[in-house]
Amino acid sequence: MYAAPSQPASLLAENQDCDVEPRDCHEGTGSAAPPAQIEKSLNSAVANQTQGQVEQSNPTSLLVENSVSGVEVKAVDEGEGSALSVINTEKWSHEAIVARSNARPERMQKLKTAANSGQNPGFDFLLSCWNDDPALQIVIKKLLAKFPQWGIAIVDGVLGC
Repeated sequence: MYAAPSQPASLLAENQDCDVEPRDCHEGTGSAAPPAQIEKSLNSAVANQTQGQVEQSNPTSLLVENSVSGVEVKAVDEGEGSALSVINTEKWSHEAIVARSNARPERMQKLKTAANSGQNPGFDFLLSCWNDDPALQIVIKKLLAKFPQWGIAIVDGVLGC
């Protein structure tokens, strides 16, 4: 069989020699999972792991790549972090996200007032914002940089006095 190297026929013949089943990627529309299914799978994988698990280098972890959006997620074996994943799942549940979204405007206002007045809103308030709402962590970092006299610092991603 003669075909130019750029034509699929020669590639299909090569694949047959290597015991790879030939298929035309342009046939049909089922070459990838629907975007909604991919997003649901990725969200589920992310919800079942802690930040430490995402960052750790685990040779037995499974790397899932979304070929549509290029998002990568590591699904890690359950083990020492499984108790944390339950807590993390609760933190990222729909209800928890809605509660944080509802509380965010009030918290942002209090943080803005502190930024304008220089009045410390209190370590407990800052800590609860820090732990509950990752979106507020950036605001808190800037606030603490502006007011080092409050004596509150961030060490290894943890807020402390």
